[in-house]
Amino acid sequence: MVELLNFFEPVELNQFEDTSFINDSSSIGNNLIINSPTKPITENTRIELAFFTVNQYLQSENPRKVNSPQIIREEFYRLKKTSSGLHIADFGNLRLGKNINETIFALQEVSALFLHQNIKVIIIGGSQLLTSGSFNALKEFENNINLVHIDSRIDLSVTNESVKECHYLNRLIENEAAYLYNITCVGYQSYFVDAKQLKILDENYFEHYRLGTLRTNFSNIEPVFRDADIVSFDISSVRVSEAPAQFDGSPNGLYADEACRLARYAGISDRLRIFGIYNIECQYDNNRQTAKLVAQATWYFLDGYKHRNHNYKNNLKENCIKYEVQIDEIDFPIVFLKNNHSNQWWINVKGIKTDDKAPESVFVSCTEADYSMACLNEIPERWWINFKKMK
Repeated sequence: MVELLNFFEPVELNQFEDTSFINDSSSIGNNLIINSPTKPITENTRIELAFFTVNQYLQSENPRKVNSPQIIREEFYRLKKTSSGLHIADFGNLRLGKNINETIFALQEVSALFLHQNIKVIIIGGSQLLTSGSFNALKEFENNINLVHIDSRIDLSVTNESVKECHYLNRLIENEAAYLYNITCVGYQSYFVDAKQLKILDENYFEHYRLGTLRTNFSNIEPVFRDADIVSFDISSVRVSEAPAQFDGSPNGLYADEACRLARYAGISDRLRIFGIYNIECQYDNNRQTAKLVAQATWYFLDGYKHRNHNYKNNLKENCIKYEVQIDEIDFPIVFLKNNHSNQWWINVKGIKTDDKAPESVFVSCTEADYSMACLNEIPERWWINFKKMK
């Protein structure tokens, strides 16, 4: 624990403008484990979730004049606790490196230390490029990582020029193929996206859902989050009128309640280990509107977390009803599983084994609509994408 604390600047409660949470026994701030200068976190402290903030962005190597993490932290502390049974620790502000790459390495190190102790990680603030540090930390534990990228744009370069730092998806696709199973881009706006970007995603059998598709049936996106190991949420995916604290905001995007709903999907996922919300520029904020939204989205993540069903992996087959559906175009039946308690669905995708390292099959989260489609003799899209990926 001492090694972990060296990476953080503790929370200075005496710098808070609003300390009303201290006298509110039901507030999050009054129920958090806070790493403060006078009372640091100890070795024996029980922790399920580690919360920390970062104040470094690509537009400048230096910290912002406006202390965005402090503002967000104040708004977060004022909210009511989601459950008295959650053991959440606020470790404070990540100490910044001399440049963004050093900060990414520091985030990678602390995230790996948390994961070694089976502690889930919540990261608030800083550039979305920090996601690459989270990915590198998770590589020590997984080799089929699923990343959900929520953004109005797709951070993927399609030119022959050198890849910019903000295009971190290129680095994952080109350099981390051995550890990467899936990238899913959620909520992008088509006028910001080059057709070549979508082509690269399709060629790698990665999924993408534009904002309009997301709104057609919002609950259909839940299985994507159920399979996620990392969720990286860029605040620019929210319309600027609802979240003004953006460097280059758009009049269109997610509504605030939709952003919170996605955060809850992330929290409820048994598989997810790292959740981050990035690019919050509080110097552009209006009456702390964005800071309040980020705080509330984090609250919804925690609300989802306390409702986890623990269906993933070992409990998957034990608590489920099995359905087999024969489709004319496929030589073998497609197997679906439905959980008796949560009514969640999974689909078993069997691949063509090309070498000893290739898995014989994978379970992929899906919806009841996928099962209904199969019953109508149509191949569900999620089955088809994963079948081609395994092939």
